[in-house]
Amino acid sequence: MAKISWTLCATCGVENDTGEQVCAICDDERQWVPAGGQRWSTLADRASDGCRIEITEREPGCWALHADPKVDIGQTALLVRTEAGNLLWDVPGFIDDDAVSRVRELGGVAAVLASHPHMYGCQLEWARAFGAPVYVAEADRSWVRRWGEPGEIVTWSAPFDVLPGIRALQPGGHFPGSTVAVWEAGAEGRGVLLSGDTCGAVPDQGWVTFMRSYPNSIPLSAAVVTRVAGTIAELDFGRLYDNFGRQVPSDARAAVLRSAERYAAWVRGDYDHLT
Repeated sequence: MAKISWTLCATCGVENDTGEQVCAICDDERQWVPAGGQRWSTLADRASDGCRIEITEREPGCWALHADPKVDIGQTALLVRTEAGNLLWDVPGFIDDDAVSRVRELGGVAAVLASHPHMYGCQLEWARAFGAPVYVAEADRSWVRRWGEPGEIVTWSAPFDVLPGIRALQPGGHFPGSTVAVWEAGAEGRGVLLSGDTCGAVPDQGWVTFMRSYPNSIPLSAAVVTRVAGTIAELDFGRLYDNFGRQVPSDARAAVLRSAERYAAWVRGDYDHLT
């Protein structure tokens, strides 16, 4: 049997061949190492536990991928179609032959891009299955735990068209390189923002939030949230999908702006008299 040269962090699901004893991504204030200590997993372990990738259509040209039963932090990846191929956005922490076969039926993967390090998953394995490049924000390159062969992972900084009709840029905030992408053809041509954790939809319909750490409830400053929202507001989009299957179905650009204004006012102290 071939020696396994890499593992998956059982908490965040990011592939790792560094040999480190504790996952650096989880050993950070934005994430967590379980109280019982670091745990590692493999694709074979997950397959033996019955893990599979569920695929559902979100809208024409866009499909959601998530692992069932839930693994890692439960992210929902998105497969978005363009004339030049599909983008795999916010990668699952599992892949098997069945998932590859079903994604190939949908047009395969031409590019892999995650919004931030918590979403790297087993990005190299997905990319290799389809001969696609992995794009990683230069500002977050230190968080990559498995680089593979030279050229398999490409770092980037300036806004660019990852595929025709999908533009990516780095507003920062949650991580310095936190990335969003706009799919121009989405939402019946109104545009869809793939937001990751840069701004996440909340239960109150038509609002989003911004955080340094979502699980540990660490906020961002008013200045940073205003900057992030201002960068996003330069984009044209009518719908927003975050990385946990949630959405702002309409008027999403306005939702980002009003949410940023409310957030900034509270952390700035404008409403301290109400507390």
